[in-house]
Amino acid sequence: MKVKTISTENFVLTKMTAADGDKYFRLSNNDNVMKYVTGHALDRQESDKMLRTFLAEYGNDTYLGRYLIEGRYSGELIGTAKLDMDGSEVEIGYRILEEHWGKGIATEIARGLIGFAKQTLLAKQVIAYVNVGNAASIRVLEKAGMVNIERIEDLDEIKYKFIYSPQNNPLMKKVLYIILGIIAVVLIAAFIMPKDYAVEREVIINRPKSQVFEYIKSLKNQDNWSVWMGKDPNIKKNYTGTDGTVGFTSMWEGNKEVGKGEQEITKITEGERVDTQLRFIEPFESSNDAYMITEEVDPSATKVKWGFSGSMPIPMNVMLPFMGMEESVGKDFQDGLNNLKGILEK
Repeated sequence: MKVKTISTENFVLTKMTAADGDKYFRLSNNDNVMKYVTGHALDRQESDKMLRTFLAEYGNDTYLGRYLIEGRYSGELIGTAKLDMDGSEVEIGYRILEEHWGKGIATEIARGLIGFAKQTLLAKQVIAYVNVGNAASIRVLEKAGMVNIERIEDLDEIKYKFIYSPQNNPLMKKVLYIILGIIAVVLIAAFIMPKDYAVEREVIINRPKSQVFEYIKSLKNQDNWSVWMGKDPNIKKNYTGTDGTVGFTSMWEGNKEVGKGEQEITKITEGERVDTQLRFIEPFESSNDAYMITEEVDPSATKVKWGFSGSMPIPMNVMLPFMGMEESVGKDFQDGLNNLKGILEK
């Protein structure tokens, strides 16, 4: 089996060989890099001996072992990484050249090793060990989705054992926090924003008030001038009760634009006002109060006001500013009133 390289977005990890002594010495001959490994920089003899020890652990026919980390496009040496078996668990590790610290490289490598161990090696658990004083590596492992589960006190070192725990993945936490933040903002906005809405339009009709009122209190007559009736020529209509009296109900069922619902006369102030209740069933359920008012302008002219009002529950009321009630419903009301004017002034 020829072991293939392991790739991340920006780096390539290649299994180390005895020919990589010079590259490994560049890494091991640095006090800061080796601080939590040997406690001091290695000379060339010590470095070569350590490399031989690593290479003897695993053969060339396994993904387990030590890797060189190099730039995917530049080929620049970045550091080394490892995949080891620790019982039934796969252990990951890395060392980065000091000049590349603080660039997020270690986090990318750790995530890449975790993904490879889970997907290719089918590891049931991915672990890492880190010295308790190595704060930078602790942060890296946490960013990569690992969590500290144990403090281990060896003779020569005190270290933490980390395991990969997706539910503790900081990225997922960040996404969750963002979602919760958005929900909180929406709820706050919902409590602040108004729940009630109302639309009203008016028109002057050159006919006496009594004549206008007698016509508009009939819900059947409304079918002649309301713009919604014209949006579905095949609309189905049913009526119950006596038109022009309280309790009369007009029911409709039409296409997606018209929907399904009913309108009931709830109050009549003779010669002045007709109140109705609009109950929408499809495409969504809601209830609105509507009215028509007549006001005498002069003996031969009447002002007609047509409006409706309703309430949207929290948190759906945050959608009110985007629904364009004034523009869309208001236009239909005005067009309907203009149709009424045209019918009555013939």
